[in-house]
Amino acid sequence: MERFFQGSLSELQARNQGIEARFRKVDGNSFTAAIYQYGAKAAACSVRLGGMLGNGIAFSDGDKAPANSMNESLSVENDDQKLFLRPMGMPHFGFPEGNDTLSDEGAAEYYWSLLIRPLQGN
Repeated sequence: MERFFQGSLSELQARNQGIEARFRKVDGNSFTAAIYQYGAKAAACSVRLGGMLGNGIAFSDGDKAPANSMNESLSVENDDQKLFLRPMGMPHFGFPEGNDTLSDEGAAEYYWSLLIRPLQGN
């Protein structure tokens, strides 16, 4: 997820005039991302392993969010064939119903979509 965010932030900045993106690795279990539009912070998040539920991957709005907060969480689950990530599924984030199992790439894309929502006017 970390590499996905780093690459996506770089691409966003390279393709959009007036956008500056910042990625900061906090420690081995967490990172923050911030997107500035013409010098003003337009979107930011914190992503960390664990979080207030103690397991999974937590997403918090804002790059200064306390470690005991979250807006969404992904938990690791399995069926008889594979491991997958399942979002807590906050409905106001618009997670599609019936599609609640994610690969690692799908999970990174989901969290990326949460970060960039303010840029898209949602």
